[in-house]
Amino acid sequence: MPSIFFTGSRKPDIEMNVFGIIPARGGSKRIPRKNIVDFGGKPLIAHTIEQANQSSVLNRCIVSTDDDEIAKVAREYGGNVPFRRPDKLATDTASSAAVVSHALKWVQSEGYEPSIVVILQVTSPFREVDDIDAAIRRLQNHKDAASIVSVTEYSDPPEWALKIGENGLLQARFSEHELWDNNPPRSQDTDELYCPNGAIFGVRVKDFRSDGQLYSAPALGYEMPVERSPDIDEPYDLEVARALYEYRSE
Repeated sequence: MPSIFFTGSRKPDIEMNVFGIIPARGGSKRIPRKNIVDFGGKPLIAHTIEQANQSSVLNRCIVSTDDDEIAKVAREYGGNVPFRRPDKLATDTASSAAVVSHALKWVQSEGYEPSIVVILQVTSPFREVDDIDAAIRRLQNHKDAASIVSVTEYSDPPEWALKIGENGLLQARFSEHELWDNNPPRSQDTDELYCPNGAIFGVRVKDFRSDGQLYSAPALGYEMPVERSPDIDEPYDLEVARALYEYRSE
């Protein structure tokens, strides 16, 4: 099994030098202690650490956390936690880009110079190792792309989107002509549209340094099926994901 730690013996070329970051702050509010909550008999973070350990494209992967308990649990499950994230980067308003910048500066201070950085969120436990490897290889092989983002198809056509006005009346969010004049379009007649599912973000370091964006343009999409795309943010998401995990384990 490939190690989560980069070793000098592999000597990857610049396009193969891939650095993974698993962000895991301690102050989650909607699901307290979300990153280490039980999921399938082990802490939620363990699933992402194990995926990173098994990846054939990640040369090094670290867990970025401000929380001592999360750091302890991560290490117990094979995670590399080389530093404690500053408190200012663990607030509700701290950006993912700032967390990535901090981690890059840390490993660069050790003389490690990655060419691609990959963000693996703990809240996507259903991603598979093959998703990580295939997505990053696609970015490596597409020399004109700056980044790649995992996506899944919308469950309902965005054309159906409505909002409720201050008067309580429904309003079309997009084209009122299409929605009201021609009746809501059938799902089979709409374009295939996708949204990020939060599982994988990959960006070339030179492009990230240039614009500070994880979605550096031009960006590739890596499509994942809906069954591997649940993103756990709310208590309801957690219960549904637990039920799905148990069902798959039967």
